[in-house]
Amino acid sequence: MSSDGTSPRVLKLPEVLDLNAASRLHEQVLAHKGEDIDIDASDVNRVGAQCMQVLLSAAKSWRAEDQNFKVESASDVFVKTLQLLGISDEAMLPKEMLK
Repeated sequence: MSSDGTSPRVLKLPEVLDLNAASRLHEQVLAHKGEDIDIDASDVNRVGAQCMQVLLSAAKSWRAEDQNFKVESASDVFVKTLQLLGISDEAMLPKEMLK
């Protein structure tokens, strides 16, 4: 639940998050501006740095506006890509990785 009592929106990411998907991902994220959002990355099997940049930028923007933005579930590929890129942002790490 978000701070206003509503459930966060869930954005389910596609299997492939490559350069071609970055623009679409940006549009999808912006469509939820002003709302709490949970990212479901459980089906991701390929992810590029450009899409990670979109997600990191969104996480930072949401945080600046006191909105919740977090990855709720992630595939092994998504998690390994975060690690490979040296990303340790708590909003981008699935809950199971924080334990």
